[in-house]
Amino acid sequence: MRSSSSRLAGLVVALGLLVANHGAQAACDPENALYEDDFAFLDASWGDADEAVLVDDGALVIKGAGGVVNLETKTKGAAICVDMSVAEAPNVAGSPAGLVFWWEDWKNYYAVFVWADGWLEVRRMSDGTSKTLFTQETSALKTGAGAVNSIELTLQPKDATLFVNAKEVRRFKAKRPKDGGAVGLYGISPDDASATFTFDNFVVNER
Repeated sequence: MRSSSSRLAGLVVALGLLVANHGAQAACDPENALYEDDFAFLDASWGDADEAVLVDDGALVIKGAGGVVNLETKTKGAAICVDMSVAEAPNVAGSPAGLVFWWEDWKNYYAVFVWADGWLEVRRMSDGTSKTLFTQETSALKTGAGAVNSIELTLQPKDATLFVNAKEVRRFKAKRPKDGGAVGLYGISPDDASATFTFDNFVVNER
């Protein structure tokens, strides 16, 4: 594992999570961000490009099943914004795009997952065990392959608030790790129906 980033690739772990346009906005301020990226190129803080994680046409692209975390985003409280899309998904029900937060390692983190059919879910991975905090259908999500949704999270010590396309969707209880955590991006899809996910306008502001 490199100190600059940590990456998970492997459908077994990804499916364990499931047993379960443009311009992110609101509280995020790119000019005063802890970390911001418009993905004009793949910065070293994300690790090296490979077949599963790369930058293409001004977006970070994840193909298949995998995730990447940027350790420069580690913070205790944050406003997090990203524009994300399920660009291609032969199996829509099995192919969510994800935003990872309060990441300690791949056995301990939270994640927001968004499906192209208008559903979202927040899950917590604790000591390798996945728990669904809530699953919700929302009209705030733009649907269909290629639709871009602006996702924002505001993180407090004991809770988080989720916004979709500038609309507040849900406030929920969440426990911040003692030393805070990092932020990352994720995609999940079956081996026999590989999906493609894109991410852009990534901003993390300390709070």
